[in-house]
Amino acid sequence: MSRFILPVFALCIAASVSAQSLKISRKIIATDTITDDGVTFAASSDDAEQENNEIDALFDDDIDAGWEGAAEDQNILTAGMRFQNISVPKGAKIDSAYMIIHSHEAKGKMDEAKLTITGHKTANAPTFNEKDLISARTKTKASVKWTVNEEWGLWSKERTADVSSIVQELIDQKDWKVGNAIAFIIAGENQGPSDDENAREWESFENIADPEDGGDGKNHPERIPELVVYFTVSSARAEMKIIATDTITEDGVTFAASSDDAEQENNEIDALFDDDIDAGWEGAAEDQNTLTAGMRFQNIHVPQGAVIDSAFIEVYSHEAKAKSDIAKLTITADNTDNAETFNEKDLITARPKTKASLLWTVDVEWGLWTKHRTPDISTIVQEVVDRNGWKSGNAMAFIFAGENQGPSDDENAREWESFENIADPEDGGDGKNHPERIPTLVVYYSSASGNSSVKRITANTAKVYPNPAENVINISTVSTSPAEIRLISDLGQVVMTGEKLGGKTIYAMNTSELNTGIYYIEVVQNNLKSTHKVVVVK
Repeated sequence: MSRFILPVFALCIAASVSAQSLKISRKIIATDTITDDGVTFAASSDDAEQENNEIDALFDDDIDAGWEGAAEDQNILTAGMRFQNISVPKGAKIDSAYMIIHSHEAKGKMDEAKLTITGHKTANAPTFNEKDLISARTKTKASVKWTVNEEWGLWSKERTADVSSIVQELIDQKDWKVGNAIAFIIAGENQGPSDDENAREWESFENIADPEDGGDGKNHPERIPELVVYFTVSSARAEMKIIATDTITEDGVTFAASSDDAEQENNEIDALFDDDIDAGWEGAAEDQNTLTAGMRFQNIHVPQGAVIDSAFIEVYSHEAKAKSDIAKLTITADNTDNAETFNEKDLITARPKTKASLLWTVDVEWGLWTKHRTPDISTIVQEVVDRNGWKSGNAMAFIFAGENQGPSDDENAREWESFENIADPEDGGDGKNHPERIPTLVVYYSSASGNSSVKRITANTAKVYPNPAENVINISTVSTSPAEIRLISDLGQVVMTGEKLGGKTIYAMNTSELNTGIYYIEVVQNNLKSTHKVVVVK
Protein backbone atom coordinates (compact mmCIF):
# COMPACT_ATOMS: atom_id res chain seq x y z
CA MET A 1 0.00 0.00 0.00
CA SER A 2 2.79 2.42 -0.86
CA ARG A 3 0.25 4.98 -2.06
CA PHE A 4 -0.56 5.70 1.61
CA ILE A 5 3.01 6.08 2.94
CA LEU A 6 3.44 9.42 4.69
CA PRO A 7 6.64 11.42 5.10
CA VAL A 8 8.62 10.51 8.25
CA PHE A 9 7.72 13.72 10.05
CA ALA A 10 4.01 12.96 9.60
CA LEU A 11 3.99 9.40 10.87
CA CYS A 12 2.30 10.26 14.15
CA ILE A 13 -0.56 12.19 12.55
CA ALA A 14 -3.86 10.40 12.00
CA ALA A 15 -5.14 10.65 8.45
CA SER A 16 -8.90 10.55 8.08
CA VAL A 17 -9.68 9.29 4.60
CA SER A 18 -12.49 10.53 2.40
CA ALA A 19 -13.47 8.38 -0.54
CA GLN A 20 -13.52 9.67 -4.09
CA SER A 21 -16.47 8.85 -6.33
CA LEU A 22 -16.12 6.37 -9.13
CA LYS A 23 -17.96 7.07 -12.37
CA ILE A 24 -19.71 4.79 -14.84
CA SER A 25 -21.74 5.76 -17.88
CA ARG A 26 -24.05 3.64 -20.00
CA LYS A 27 -25.78 4.47 -23.25
CA ILE A 28 -28.86 2.89 -24.76
CA ILE A 29 -27.56 0.33 -27.23
CA ALA A 30 -28.91 -1.57 -30.22
CA THR A 31 -30.87 -4.69 -29.32
CA ASP A 32 -32.84 -5.12 -32.55
CA THR A 33 -32.75 -4.56 -36.27
CA ILE A 34 -35.74 -3.33 -38.23
CA THR A 35 -36.42 -2.94 -41.93
CA ASP A 36 -38.14 0.19 -43.26
CA ASP A 37 -38.60 0.91 -46.97
CA GLY A 38 -36.26 -1.97 -47.76
CA VAL A 39 -33.48 -0.64 -45.52
CA THR A 40 -32.36 -2.64 -42.48
CA PHE A 41 -30.81 -0.68 -39.62
CA ALA A 42 -29.99 -0.97 -35.92
CA ALA A 43 -32.74 -0.13 -33.46
CA SER A 44 -33.40 -0.39 -29.76
CA SER A 45 -36.44 -1.36 -27.74
CA ASP A 46 -34.64 0.09 -24.70
CA ASP A 47 -36.31 3.43 -25.35
CA ALA A 48 -40.04 3.75 -25.87
CA GLU A 49 -42.93 6.17 -25.54
CA GLN A 50 -46.53 5.84 -24.43
CA GLU A 51 -49.46 8.12 -25.25
CA ASN A 52 -52.22 7.91 -22.64
CA ASN A 53 -52.82 4.16 -22.28
CA GLU A 54 -51.24 2.97 -25.48
CA ILE A 55 -47.64 2.31 -26.54
CA ASP A 56 -47.01 4.95 -29.16
CA ALA A 57 -43.61 3.89 -30.47
CA LEU A 58 -40.74 1.53 -29.85
CA PHE A 59 -38.81 2.59 -32.92
CA ASP A 60 -38.97 6.31 -33.57
CA ASP A 61 -36.49 9.11 -34.12
CA ASP A 62 -37.49 10.86 -30.90
CA ILE A 63 -38.89 10.24 -27.41
CA ASP A 64 -41.75 12.42 -26.15
CA ALA A 65 -42.61 13.07 -22.50
CA GLY A 66 -44.93 15.54 -20.77
CA TRP A 67 -48.32 16.84 -21.86
CA GLU A 68 -50.01 17.79 -25.11
CA GLY A 69 -52.55 20.39 -24.06
CA ALA A 70 -54.29 21.51 -27.24
CA ALA A 71 -58.06 21.51 -26.74
CA GLU A 72 -58.58 19.01 -29.53
CA ASP A 73 -55.60 16.79 -28.70
CA GLN A 74 -54.90 16.36 -25.00
CA ASN A 75 -52.51 13.50 -24.24
CA ILE A 76 -50.39 12.44 -21.28
CA LEU A 77 -47.00 11.25 -22.53
CA THR A 78 -44.76 8.76 -20.75
CA ALA A 79 -41.21 7.86 -21.75
CA GLY A 80 -39.27 4.73 -20.89
CA MET A 81 -35.48 4.38 -21.02
CA ARG A 82 -33.53 1.25 -20.11
CA PHE A 83 -29.77 1.05 -19.63
CA GLN A 84 -27.98 -2.28 -19.69
CA ASN A 85 -24.84 -3.59 -18.02
CA ILE A 86 -24.83 -1.29 -14.99
CA SER A 87 -21.40 -1.71 -13.37
CA VAL A 88 -22.41 -0.62 -9.88
CA PRO A 89 -21.96 -3.23 -7.12
CA LYS A 90 -24.49 -3.92 -4.42
CA GLY A 91 -23.58 -2.00 -1.30
CA ALA A 92 -22.33 1.05 -3.18
CA LYS A 93 -23.38 4.53 -2.08
CA ILE A 94 -24.81 6.48 -5.01
CA ASP A 95 -23.38 9.99 -4.79
CA SER A 96 -24.99 11.36 -7.93
CA ALA A 97 -26.85 10.04 -10.97
CA TYR A 98 -28.52 11.64 -13.98
CA MET A 99 -29.40 11.03 -17.60
CA ILE A 100 -27.93 13.02 -20.48
CA ILE A 101 -30.26 13.58 -23.41
CA HIS A 102 -30.18 15.68 -26.58
CA SER A 103 -33.20 17.71 -27.59
CA HIS A 104 -35.00 16.71 -30.76
CA GLU A 105 -36.75 20.02 -31.20
CA ALA A 106 -36.15 23.57 -30.00
CA LYS A 107 -38.44 24.52 -27.09
CA GLY A 108 -39.28 27.78 -25.36
CA LYS A 109 -39.53 28.43 -21.63
CA MET A 110 -43.33 28.45 -21.92
CA ASP A 111 -43.31 24.81 -23.03
CA GLU A 112 -43.26 23.68 -19.42
CA ALA A 113 -43.31 19.92 -18.89
CA LYS A 114 -43.99 18.54 -15.41
CA LEU A 115 -42.32 15.15 -15.29
CA THR A 116 -42.04 12.55 -12.54
CA ILE A 117 -39.15 10.10 -12.79
CA THR A 118 -39.27 6.69 -11.13
CA GLY A 119 -37.44 3.43 -11.71
CA HIS A 120 -38.84 0.04 -12.62
CA LYS A 121 -38.66 -1.78 -9.26
CA THR A 122 -36.99 -5.00 -10.32
CA ALA A 123 -33.48 -6.37 -10.03
CA ASN A 124 -32.97 -6.66 -13.80
CA ALA A 125 -35.34 -4.59 -15.89
CA PRO A 126 -36.58 -6.15 -19.14
CA THR A 127 -36.68 -4.19 -22.36
CA PHE A 128 -39.90 -2.55 -23.62
CA ASN A 129 -42.42 -4.07 -26.00
CA GLU A 130 -45.49 -3.02 -27.95
CA LYS A 131 -47.96 -4.75 -25.61
CA ASP A 132 -47.10 -3.84 -22.02
CA LEU A 133 -47.59 -0.27 -20.86
CA ILE A 134 -44.58 1.62 -19.51
CA SER A 135 -46.82 3.11 -16.82
CA ALA A 136 -47.92 -0.37 -15.67
CA ARG A 137 -44.46 -1.33 -14.47
CA THR A 138 -43.89 -1.62 -10.72
CA LYS A 139 -42.34 1.65 -9.62
CA THR A 140 -39.73 2.54 -7.03
CA LYS A 141 -40.82 4.36 -3.90
CA ALA A 142 -38.14 6.90 -4.74
CA SER A 143 -39.32 9.47 -7.27
CA VAL A 144 -37.99 12.75 -8.60
CA LYS A 145 -39.98 15.73 -9.85
CA TRP A 146 -38.39 17.24 -12.94
CA THR A 147 -40.06 20.44 -14.09
CA VAL A 148 -38.57 21.42 -17.43
CA ASN A 149 -39.18 25.13 -18.03
CA GLU A 150 -35.96 26.32 -19.60
CA GLU A 151 -35.17 26.95 -23.25
CA TRP A 152 -33.88 24.00 -25.27
CA GLY A 153 -32.08 24.43 -28.56
CA LEU A 154 -32.14 21.99 -31.45
CA TRP A 155 -29.96 18.93 -30.63
CA SER A 156 -28.68 20.67 -27.50
CA LYS A 157 -27.38 18.47 -24.68
CA GLU A 158 -29.56 18.51 -21.56
CA ARG A 159 -29.45 16.79 -18.20
CA THR A 160 -32.27 15.38 -16.07
CA ALA A 161 -32.70 16.10 -12.39
CA ASP A 162 -30.59 13.99 -10.00
CA VAL A 163 -31.93 10.41 -9.88
CA SER A 164 -29.47 9.04 -7.29
CA SER A 165 -32.26 8.09 -4.84
CA ILE A 166 -33.88 5.95 -7.54
CA VAL A 167 -30.64 4.21 -8.51
CA GLN A 168 -29.84 3.66 -4.82
CA GLU A 169 -33.17 1.91 -4.24
CA LEU A 170 -32.61 -0.31 -7.26
CA ILE A 171 -29.10 -1.47 -6.39
CA ASP A 172 -30.09 -2.01 -2.75
CA GLN A 173 -32.48 -4.76 -3.83
CA LYS A 174 -31.68 -8.25 -2.55
CA ASP A 175 -31.33 -9.72 -6.05
CA TRP A 176 -29.32 -6.87 -7.59
CA LYS A 177 -26.18 -7.98 -9.43
CA VAL A 178 -23.47 -6.08 -11.23
CA GLY A 179 -24.24 -6.09 -14.94
CA ASN A 180 -28.03 -5.93 -14.52
CA ALA A 181 -30.23 -3.40 -16.32
CA ILE A 182 -32.08 -0.35 -14.97
CA ALA A 183 -35.20 1.15 -16.54
CA PHE A 184 -36.55 4.64 -15.83
CA ILE A 185 -40.15 5.77 -16.25
CA ILE A 186 -40.62 9.45 -17.05
CA ALA A 187 -44.30 10.26 -16.62
CA GLY A 188 -46.08 13.40 -17.72
CA GLU A 189 -49.27 14.70 -16.11
CA ASN A 190 -52.45 16.50 -17.09
CA GLN A 191 -51.50 20.17 -17.00
CA GLY A 192 -54.83 21.37 -18.38
CA PRO A 193 -55.67 22.95 -21.75
CA SER A 194 -52.82 24.97 -23.14
CA ASP A 195 -51.77 26.78 -26.28
CA ASP A 196 -48.20 25.76 -25.45
CA GLU A 197 -46.78 22.37 -26.33
CA ASN A 198 -46.08 21.20 -22.77
CA ALA A 199 -44.02 18.25 -23.92
CA ARG A 200 -40.31 17.78 -24.40
CA GLU A 201 -38.79 15.70 -27.15
CA TRP A 202 -35.31 14.21 -27.09
CA GLU A 203 -33.26 12.05 -29.37
CA SER A 204 -33.96 8.33 -29.34
CA PHE A 205 -31.57 5.54 -30.26
CA GLU A 206 -32.91 5.67 -33.83
CA ASN A 207 -32.64 9.47 -34.03
CA ILE A 208 -32.46 11.06 -37.47
CA ALA A 209 -31.23 14.61 -38.05
CA ASP A 210 -34.10 15.96 -40.16
CA PRO A 211 -32.86 17.79 -43.28
CA GLU A 212 -35.78 20.21 -42.82
CA ASP A 213 -34.08 21.31 -39.59
CA GLY A 214 -30.71 21.59 -41.29
CA GLY A 215 -29.68 18.02 -40.47
CA ASP A 216 -27.89 15.48 -42.62
CA GLY A 217 -30.63 12.85 -42.58
CA LYS A 218 -28.41 10.45 -40.66
CA ASN A 219 -28.51 8.71 -37.31
CA HIS A 220 -26.26 10.30 -34.66
CA PRO A 221 -25.04 7.77 -32.04
CA GLU A 222 -23.43 10.57 -30.03
CA ARG A 223 -26.91 11.92 -29.25
CA ILE A 224 -28.51 8.79 -27.78
CA PRO A 225 -29.56 8.84 -24.11
CA GLU A 226 -26.84 8.16 -21.54
CA LEU A 227 -26.95 7.34 -17.83
CA VAL A 228 -24.13 8.65 -15.63
CA VAL A 229 -23.63 7.33 -12.09
CA TYR A 230 -21.09 8.44 -9.48
CA PHE A 231 -20.66 6.09 -6.54
CA THR A 232 -18.36 5.16 -3.69
CA VAL A 233 -17.75 1.68 -2.37
CA SER A 234 -15.61 0.42 0.48
CA SER A 235 -15.44 -3.16 -0.72
CA ALA A 236 -16.59 -4.64 -4.02
CA ARG A 237 -15.94 -7.96 -5.71
CA ALA A 238 -15.94 -8.51 -9.45
CA GLU A 239 -15.72 -11.98 -10.96
CA MET A 240 -15.29 -12.79 -14.64
CA LYS A 241 -14.97 -16.11 -16.43
CA ILE A 242 -13.67 -16.85 -19.89
CA ILE A 243 -16.75 -17.17 -22.08
CA ALA A 244 -17.65 -18.63 -25.46
CA THR A 245 -16.77 -16.32 -28.32
CA ASP A 246 -16.79 -18.86 -31.17
CA THR A 247 -18.25 -22.09 -32.35
CA ILE A 248 -16.17 -24.79 -34.01
CA THR A 249 -17.11 -28.00 -35.79
CA GLU A 250 -15.12 -31.17 -35.29
CA ASP A 251 -16.07 -34.61 -36.58
CA GLY A 252 -19.43 -33.19 -37.59
CA VAL A 253 -20.17 -31.85 -34.11
CA THR A 254 -20.51 -28.09 -33.51
CA PHE A 255 -19.76 -26.84 -30.00
CA ALA A 256 -18.98 -23.66 -28.11
CA ALA A 257 -15.36 -22.57 -27.97
CA SER A 258 -13.37 -19.56 -26.87
CA SER A 259 -10.46 -17.77 -28.48
CA ASP A 260 -10.07 -15.95 -25.15
CA ASP A 261 -7.64 -18.62 -23.98
CA ALA A 262 -4.68 -19.63 -26.10
CA GLU A 263 -1.22 -21.13 -25.88
CA GLN A 264 2.03 -20.43 -27.69
CA GLU A 265 5.02 -22.76 -28.09
CA ASN A 266 8.25 -20.84 -28.67
CA ASN A 267 7.38 -18.42 -31.49
CA GLU A 268 4.27 -20.13 -32.82
CA ILE A 269 0.65 -20.20 -31.71
CA ASP A 270 0.12 -23.78 -30.61
CA ALA A 271 -3.60 -23.84 -29.99
CA LEU A 272 -6.65 -21.61 -29.75
CA PHE A 273 -9.07 -24.47 -29.19
CA ASP A 274 -7.72 -27.18 -26.92
CA ASP A 275 -8.86 -28.93 -23.75
CA ASP A 276 -5.98 -27.49 -21.72
CA ILE A 277 -3.64 -24.52 -21.48
CA ASP A 278 0.10 -25.11 -21.08
CA ALA A 279 2.58 -22.64 -19.58
CA GLY A 280 6.18 -22.92 -18.43
CA TRP A 281 9.04 -24.94 -19.90
CA GLU A 282 9.49 -28.34 -21.51
CA GLY A 283 13.06 -29.26 -20.62
CA ALA A 284 13.65 -32.68 -22.14
CA ALA A 285 16.88 -32.66 -24.15
CA GLU A 286 15.09 -33.57 -27.38
CA ASP A 287 12.09 -31.28 -26.78
CA GLN A 288 12.97 -27.93 -25.23
CA ASN A 289 10.13 -25.46 -25.60
CA THR A 290 9.18 -22.21 -23.92
CA LEU A 291 5.42 -22.15 -23.36
CA THR A 292 3.28 -19.02 -23.05
CA ALA A 293 -0.40 -18.90 -22.09
CA GLY A 294 -2.88 -16.11 -22.82
CA MET A 295 -6.19 -15.57 -21.02
CA ARG A 296 -8.66 -12.79 -21.78
CA PHE A 297 -11.61 -11.85 -19.58
CA GLN A 298 -14.46 -9.74 -20.94
CA ASN A 299 -16.83 -7.34 -19.23
CA ILE A 300 -14.54 -6.30 -16.40
CA HIS A 301 -16.91 -4.42 -14.07
CA VAL A 302 -14.26 -2.22 -12.49
CA PRO A 303 -14.42 1.56 -13.07
CA GLN A 304 -11.44 3.70 -13.95
CA GLY A 305 -9.99 5.22 -10.79
CA ALA A 306 -10.81 2.25 -8.57
CA VAL A 307 -8.22 1.08 -6.06
CA ILE A 308 -7.46 -2.59 -6.68
CA ASP A 309 -7.19 -4.15 -3.25
CA SER A 310 -6.56 -7.67 -4.45
CA ALA A 311 -6.81 -9.67 -7.67
CA PHE A 312 -6.05 -13.23 -8.70
CA ILE A 313 -6.91 -15.83 -11.31
CA GLU A 314 -8.28 -19.24 -10.37
CA VAL A 315 -7.43 -22.21 -12.56
CA TYR A 316 -8.07 -25.94 -12.37
CA SER A 317 -5.23 -28.34 -13.05
CA HIS A 318 -5.54 -30.49 -16.14
CA GLU A 319 -2.93 -32.94 -14.99
CA ALA A 320 -1.41 -33.98 -11.67
CA LYS A 321 2.00 -32.40 -11.09
CA ALA A 322 4.76 -33.01 -8.56
CA LYS A 323 6.62 -30.35 -6.58
CA SER A 324 9.67 -30.99 -8.76
CA ASP A 325 7.77 -29.84 -11.89
CA ILE A 326 8.77 -26.25 -11.19
CA ALA A 327 7.34 -23.71 -13.65
CA LYS A 328 8.64 -20.14 -13.56
CA LEU A 329 5.92 -17.96 -15.01
CA THR A 330 6.05 -14.20 -15.47
CA ILE A 331 2.57 -12.70 -15.45
CA THR A 332 1.83 -9.42 -17.24
CA ALA A 333 -1.23 -7.97 -18.95
CA ASP A 334 -1.84 -6.67 -22.44
CA ASN A 335 -1.22 -2.95 -21.92
CA THR A 336 -4.23 -1.70 -23.85
CA ASP A 337 -7.60 -0.14 -23.04
CA ASN A 338 -9.72 -3.01 -24.33
CA ALA A 339 -7.81 -6.20 -25.05
CA GLU A 340 -8.67 -8.10 -28.21
CA THR A 341 -9.20 -11.83 -28.30
CA PHE A 342 -6.42 -14.14 -29.49
CA ASN A 343 -5.97 -15.45 -33.03
CA GLU A 344 -3.83 -17.97 -34.86
CA LYS A 345 -1.60 -15.35 -36.49
CA ASP A 346 -0.46 -12.89 -33.80
CA LEU A 347 1.87 -14.09 -31.07
CA ILE A 348 0.78 -13.73 -27.46
CA THR A 349 4.30 -12.55 -26.58
CA ALA A 350 4.11 -9.75 -29.17
CA ARG A 351 1.41 -7.87 -27.27
CA PRO A 352 2.44 -4.68 -25.46
CA LYS A 353 2.96 -5.56 -21.82
CA THR A 354 2.31 -3.73 -18.58
CA LYS A 355 5.28 -2.45 -16.63
CA ALA A 356 3.83 -4.25 -13.64
CA SER A 357 4.75 -7.93 -13.66
CA LEU A 358 4.81 -10.82 -11.25
CA LEU A 359 6.95 -13.97 -11.11
CA TRP A 360 4.80 -16.95 -10.23
CA THR A 361 7.06 -19.85 -9.31
CA VAL A 362 4.79 -22.88 -9.23
CA ASP A 363 6.55 -25.47 -7.08
CA VAL A 364 3.67 -27.10 -5.22
CA GLU A 365 1.94 -30.37 -5.88
CA TRP A 366 -1.14 -30.20 -8.09
CA GLY A 367 -3.78 -32.90 -8.14
CA LEU A 368 -6.01 -33.76 -11.06
CA TRP A 369 -8.73 -31.11 -11.61
CA THR A 370 -7.79 -29.34 -8.36
CA LYS A 371 -8.33 -25.60 -7.97
CA HIS A 372 -5.30 -23.31 -7.77
CA ARG A 373 -4.84 -19.59 -7.45
CA THR A 374 -2.22 -17.24 -8.86
CA PRO A 375 -0.41 -14.85 -6.52
CA ASP A 376 -1.89 -11.39 -6.11
CA ILE A 377 -1.89 -9.57 -9.46
CA SER A 378 -3.45 -6.34 -8.18
CA THR A 379 -0.55 -4.16 -9.42
CA ILE A 380 -1.07 -5.49 -12.94
CA VAL A 381 -4.83 -4.93 -12.90
CA GLN A 382 -4.29 -1.48 -11.35
CA GLU A 383 -2.04 -0.40 -14.21
CA VAL A 384 -4.65 -1.33 -16.81
CA VAL A 385 -7.55 0.22 -14.88
CA ASP A 386 -5.53 3.45 -14.50
CA ARG A 387 -5.18 3.85 -18.28
CA ASN A 388 -6.83 6.99 -19.68
CA GLY A 389 -8.95 4.95 -22.09
CA TRP A 390 -10.05 2.27 -19.66
CA LYS A 391 -13.82 1.91 -19.20
CA SER A 392 -15.82 -0.38 -16.98
CA GLY A 393 -16.97 -3.24 -19.18
CA ASN A 394 -13.75 -3.47 -21.20
CA ALA A 395 -11.70 -6.63 -21.60
CA MET A 396 -8.37 -7.48 -20.00
CA ALA A 397 -5.88 -10.09 -21.24
CA PHE A 398 -3.12 -11.70 -19.16
CA ILE A 399 0.11 -13.23 -20.42
CA PHE A 400 1.81 -16.12 -18.61
CA ALA A 401 5.31 -16.35 -20.07
CA GLY A 402 7.52 -19.32 -19.36
CA GLU A 403 11.30 -19.16 -19.50
CA ASN A 404 14.22 -21.38 -20.48
CA GLN A 405 14.97 -23.28 -17.29
CA GLY A 406 17.59 -25.47 -18.89
CA PRO A 407 17.58 -29.22 -19.66
CA SER A 408 15.51 -31.17 -17.17
CA ASP A 409 14.10 -34.63 -16.62
CA ASP A 410 11.07 -32.99 -15.03
CA GLU A 411 8.22 -31.56 -17.07
CA ASN A 412 8.63 -27.95 -15.92
CA ALA A 413 5.26 -26.90 -17.29
CA ARG A 414 1.85 -26.58 -15.72
CA GLU A 415 -1.39 -27.43 -17.48
CA TRP A 416 -4.77 -26.07 -16.52
CA GLU A 417 -8.29 -26.43 -17.82
CA SER A 418 -9.26 -24.34 -20.85
CA PHE A 419 -12.70 -23.19 -21.88
CA GLU A 420 -13.03 -26.31 -24.02
CA ASN A 421 -11.81 -28.65 -21.25
CA ILE A 422 -12.76 -32.32 -21.46
CA ALA A 423 -12.52 -34.70 -18.49
CA ASP A 424 -10.53 -37.51 -20.11
CA PRO A 425 -12.08 -40.95 -19.40
CA GLU A 426 -8.54 -42.36 -19.21
CA ASP A 427 -8.08 -40.19 -16.10
CA GLY A 428 -11.41 -41.30 -14.66
CA GLY A 429 -13.36 -38.45 -16.24
CA ASP A 430 -16.76 -38.48 -17.90
CA GLY A 431 -15.59 -37.25 -21.30
CA LYS A 432 -17.61 -34.05 -20.92
CA ASN A 433 -16.81 -30.36 -20.81
CA HIS A 434 -16.89 -28.85 -17.30
CA PRO A 435 -17.78 -25.14 -17.32
CA GLU A 436 -17.17 -24.92 -13.56
CA ARG A 437 -13.45 -25.49 -14.23
CA ILE A 438 -12.80 -22.69 -16.69
CA PRO A 439 -10.40 -19.89 -15.62
CA THR A 440 -11.88 -17.15 -13.44
CA LEU A 441 -10.57 -13.65 -12.70
CA VAL A 442 -11.49 -12.25 -9.27
CA VAL A 443 -10.95 -8.58 -8.42
CA TYR A 444 -11.60 -6.81 -5.12
CA TYR A 445 -11.70 -3.03 -5.39
CA SER A 446 -12.75 0.10 -3.53
CA SER A 447 -13.12 3.82 -4.16
CA ALA A 448 -9.94 5.89 -4.20
CA SER A 449 -8.71 6.52 -0.66
CA GLY A 450 -10.80 3.63 0.67
CA ASN A 451 -13.11 3.68 3.68
CA SER A 452 -13.44 6.81 5.77
CA SER A 453 -14.25 4.78 8.91
CA VAL A 454 -10.67 3.54 9.26
CA LYS A 455 -7.90 5.83 10.45
CA ARG A 456 -4.76 5.27 8.41
CA ILE A 457 -1.40 6.03 9.96
CA THR A 458 1.24 4.44 7.83
CA ALA A 459 4.87 3.66 8.49
CA ASN A 460 6.99 1.23 6.52
CA THR A 461 7.41 -1.10 9.52
CA ALA A 462 5.59 -4.29 8.49
CA LYS A 463 4.61 -6.51 5.59
CA VAL A 464 1.36 -8.45 5.42
CA TYR A 465 0.98 -11.59 3.27
CA PRO A 466 -0.52 -13.44 1.53
CA ASN A 467 -3.06 -11.08 0.00
CA PRO A 468 -5.69 -12.36 -0.54
CA ALA A 469 -5.57 -14.56 2.55
CA GLU A 470 -7.60 -17.73 2.94
CA ASN A 471 -6.76 -19.19 6.36
CA VAL A 472 -3.75 -17.31 7.74
CA ILE A 473 -2.36 -13.77 7.47
CA ASN A 474 1.35 -13.44 8.20
CA ILE A 475 2.56 -10.14 9.66
CA SER A 476 6.31 -9.66 9.19
CA THR A 477 7.91 -6.73 11.02
CA VAL A 478 11.25 -5.04 10.40
CA SER A 479 12.12 -5.04 14.09
CA THR A 480 12.22 -7.96 16.56
CA SER A 481 10.74 -5.80 19.33
CA PRO A 482 7.21 -6.54 20.61
CA ALA A 483 4.25 -5.38 18.51
CA GLU A 484 0.52 -5.02 19.04
CA ILE A 485 -1.62 -6.22 16.15
CA ARG A 486 -5.29 -5.57 15.47
CA LEU A 487 -7.53 -6.87 12.70
CA ILE A 488 -10.19 -4.25 11.83
CA SER A 489 -13.29 -4.76 9.71
CA ASP A 490 -14.20 -2.43 6.89
CA LEU A 491 -16.72 -0.81 9.24
CA GLY A 492 -13.98 0.07 11.70
CA GLN A 493 -14.75 -2.68 14.23
CA VAL A 494 -11.86 -4.50 15.93
CA VAL A 495 -12.40 -8.14 14.99
CA MET A 496 -9.25 -9.74 16.39
CA THR A 497 -6.16 -8.74 18.37
CA GLY A 498 -2.73 -10.28 18.79
CA GLU A 499 0.69 -9.60 20.23
CA LYS A 500 4.04 -10.36 18.63
CA LEU A 501 6.57 -11.21 21.30
CA GLY A 502 10.06 -9.78 21.37
CA GLY A 503 12.72 -11.70 19.47
CA LYS A 504 10.34 -12.71 16.67
CA THR A 505 9.67 -10.97 13.36
CA ILE A 506 6.63 -12.93 12.14
CA TYR A 507 3.17 -13.27 13.69
CA ALA A 508 0.54 -15.58 12.13
CA MET A 509 -3.11 -14.61 12.52
CA ASN A 510 -5.77 -17.27 11.91
CA THR A 511 -8.47 -15.94 9.55
CA SER A 512 -10.23 -19.23 8.78
CA GLU A 513 -13.40 -18.20 10.66
CA LEU A 514 -13.71 -14.77 9.05
CA ASN A 515 -16.22 -13.85 6.38
CA THR A 516 -14.99 -12.94 2.91
CA GLY A 517 -14.31 -9.22 2.63
CA ILE A 518 -11.94 -6.29 3.15
CA TYR A 519 -10.04 -5.98 6.43
CA TYR A 520 -7.24 -3.83 7.82
CA ILE A 521 -4.21 -5.04 9.78
CA GLU A 522 -2.97 -2.38 12.20
CA VAL A 523 0.55 -2.90 13.60
CA VAL A 524 1.92 -0.76 16.45
CA GLN A 525 5.62 -1.17 17.13
CA ASN A 526 8.23 1.22 18.56
CA ASN A 527 5.57 3.97 18.76
CA LEU A 528 4.93 3.73 15.02
CA LYS A 529 1.70 2.49 13.49
CA SER A 530 1.14 0.97 10.06
CA THR A 531 -2.17 -0.02 8.48
CA HIS A 532 -2.42 -2.56 5.69
CA LYS A 533 -5.51 -3.44 3.64
CA VAL A 534 -6.03 -7.16 3.05
CA VAL A 535 -8.70 -9.30 1.44
CA VAL A 536 -9.94 -12.47 3.13
CA VAL A 537 -11.44 -15.06 0.80
CA LYS A 538 -12.94 -18.53 1.13
